[in-house]
Amino acid sequence: MNRTFTFIIFLIALATYAQNNVNEFAENTIEDVTRFGKAYANPAAKGVMYNLNNGWYNSAKVKDVLSFEISVVGNVTFIKRDESKFTLNTLNYNNVRFEDGSKSKEVPTIFGENEADIVALIDYNLNGENEPIAIELPNGIDDNVDYAPNVFLQASIGVFKATEVKVRFAPKIVYGRVEKQLYGFGLQHEFSKWFSKEEAFPVYMSALVGYTKFNGFYDVKESGEQDENQGIDTRINTWNFAVIGSTKFEKLNFYAGLAYLTAKADTKFDGVYQLEEEYEAFQDLVNNFSVENNNSGISGTLGANYKLPNIVFNLSYNIQEFSNVTFGVGYFL
Repeated sequence: MNRTFTFIIFLIALATYAQNNVNEFAENTIEDVTRFGKAYANPAAKGVMYNLNNGWYNSAKVKDVLSFEISVVGNVTFIKRDESKFTLNTLNYNNVRFEDGSKSKEVPTIFGENEADIVALIDYNLNGENEPIAIELPNGIDDNVDYAPNVFLQASIGVFKATEVKVRFAPKIVYGRVEKQLYGFGLQHEFSKWFSKEEAFPVYMSALVGYTKFNGFYDVKESGEQDENQGIDTRINTWNFAVIGSTKFEKLNFYAGLAYLTAKADTKFDGVYQLEEEYEAFQDLVNNFSVENNNSGISGTLGANYKLPNIVFNLSYNIQEFSNVTFGVGYFL
């Protein structure tokens, strides 16, 4: 069994022990599992939300009807080191306490690492006797994670006056322990065309809404283990609502945007965490345990694009809770 997730799996397994009031114990234990799992996984859910919601635009000017652009977009999101830990307060848990008697401790999130082993005790009552089990709290996926890269294809086409449709896609990519893919769609409408003297208006102005679906998997197997499904399985749905402005120069232009971002993440701890034979009936519960995280935030974008005949280059910096740099190159017609 992978040590990283021993704590989560044992919490679930403990709910299967014979209890004087097993239903109450099981309910309390699942509540503890959910609370810990959400806090542990939340930084990754937020980081992916900020990563996915960038790169939707490089100008506020929309394309003419049937004009199109196909781009390769890449970005890098920087991980906040203060997201590597969270405070586990035992007063907020039903059956968890620390071995040394502390009421609370800073413990690792999915991006963190224990400097020394942290042991929690899980209290349960077996045949009228309290017999706590000592569980070592998990580390994160990698103590050296400082940034998260992403790359995808994006296409946009003008469909009717002042409006264009966008689609984005990245096939399933595997590198190292990570497997991921995404797809999405968006609409951008140039409302500066509403003005009667549009040509005299100093900048282009538009609004955008974009949706991205992300599927990710992190392999937690120790060397020598063969099960392909053992790891963190995440499904994230994100939305981006933005207002954009850009300049009207011939080749080099600047653009800026302000966006509200929202996301829902469902994280499942898959794998071959085999329980003892007497708890076999609860194996599906262990394999299908998941937590849900909901996040939202504000993002500001400052960028520039440079046009050659049929080619456009763009670079932007996104000011947000997890800062991000986005770059792209596109062919347009």
